[in-house]
Amino acid sequence: MMKKTLICGILLGILWGCYSFSATSLPAHIKSVRINNVVNQSSDPALGVRLQQGIEELFRREASAITIVTDDNTDADAEFSITLLSYSNNPDVFSRDATVETYRSIVAVSVLFQDNIKNEIIYEARTLNADGQYDVLKNESEEEHGQRRAIERLQELIITNALARW
Repeated sequence: MMKKTLICGILLGILWGCYSFSATSLPAHIKSVRINNVVNQSSDPALGVRLQQGIEELFRREASAITIVTDDNTDADAEFSITLLSYSNNPDVFSRDATVETYRSIVAVSVLFQDNIKNEIIYEARTLNADGQYDVLKNESEEEHGQRRAIERLQELIITNALARW
């Protein structure tokens, strides 16, 4: 009985030593990530900046063990390249008297998350859309309400997909 316990203990120790846990499912060799400036092809110049800042913040929260590299002269193990393809804000729901009740903001991006060490694509989406609705009847009269909701959804999609691919 003592021999079995000892053997099990040794096997567990060996297995425990081989296993390492990280908050993400990224390959173990990725210790640093660069999130490049968002290339903004939309008509809203501030939208790309808000998208990038939100992605950086969410990545820090979801993958806290990974360092985000901000210095252009420092190599990163992996990097995000994001292009803001388009932005639109249109009436969505009308009342019986043809008054606009809600608007829908739609943001489209392309994303490439590249492993620079193995030169492999971790995650890619050529066109990824998210929308945010805002309700005029609830005093959400500013377009920014819809933009914020759309960006938050995009950030979630990008980070969740990038960290769940492995």
